[in-house]
Amino acid sequence: MQEGILRKYLKSRKTKESTIDEYVIYVRKIDDFLLNEKNSLGIDKSYLKDIQAFLKQWKTDKKEKQVFLYALKSYGLATDNRNMIANVNRLLGKGTWLDRFEETLDEFVGEELRRKIIEAGGPIKQSASTAKKAVWTKCMMDCLEANVDEKTCKKILTNNLHFKSPKSPSFKKLKRMYEKTGNIDDVLKHLHEKWKRIIGDRYGYDSPEYKYVEADPTIEAGKREGPIVYVSKIPYQIKEFLEAKDDKTKRYHYCHCGWVRDSLKKSDKEQVSPAFCYCSGGWHKVPFEGIFEQSLEVDVVKSVLKGDEICTFAIHLPEKAINEK
Repeated sequence: MQEGILRKYLKSRKTKESTIDEYVIYVRKIDDFLLNEKNSLGIDKSYLKDIQAFLKQWKTDKKEKQVFLYALKSYGLATDNRNMIANVNRLLGKGTWLDRFEETLDEFVGEELRRKIIEAGGPIKQSASTAKKAVWTKCMMDCLEANVDEKTCKKILTNNLHFKSPKSPSFKKLKRMYEKTGNIDDVLKHLHEKWKRIIGDRYGYDSPEYKYVEADPTIEAGKREGPIVYVSKIPYQIKEFLEAKDDKTKRYHYCHCGWVRDSLKKSDKEQVSPAFCYCSGGWHKVPFEGIFEQSLEVDVVKSVLKGDEICTFAIHLPEKAINEK
């Protein structure tokens, strides 16, 4: 067990000394179990079955076991043990978005506040219903915005919470296209044509769905105005969106996010904070970060959570993108 590394990591996250001691005790406990009772190589070489074996023999309550798992996850983060982090997330029943979100909170606000924000809406799993997720997200966002400033909130939510890789093959293709022409507008045109084909093939080239996408180059592609590219999401249920008779129903059919979508059915007071849409902004800026190989700023221009009919994001390009045009 690398106790010193764990303590240093938790201190850098502004964790209370009492919590640090508690986490060290928990990790030491499973390390001793694996070394002495399981005759294994200890916590640093453990597998999912080792953690499960420890939990099976440990006679304690559910709440303490959850704290133990968070301690073990902190140890994984401190020692950069990705297998341990993944195994703990499986035992917590959390998906990749929650995993990434918690890691980002640890980075920006520290262990104590991360726990407070995550637990504001009660326990949650990736498999929870969309109705429960919406309630949890509202409570989480209320707590997040009450404890961090707007700038920090934006940084957290735009931090690529979906593990979308800027080095994926499709984004590398866009990067090569940009490098060949030196013109980002050519890339945007390519993306618009791609989405026209996707919708045309699916719904027909004379359909209302095709005409909607054809008329708006910002949809899943982008339109540049000076140093800014404006990108809009394609409606999640495009047919229902176009056929909806009232604004509330249109917004519901537009939204992709299972963590907030159900709140759009409710009153304004029950809806998730519009700031949560920075998460989608983080999603849409990743391809451009892959093209330019640097972090970019993104703003939410329109959002269904603000009462708009669509969601539009402004991605701020680096100066060289305009100079090379």
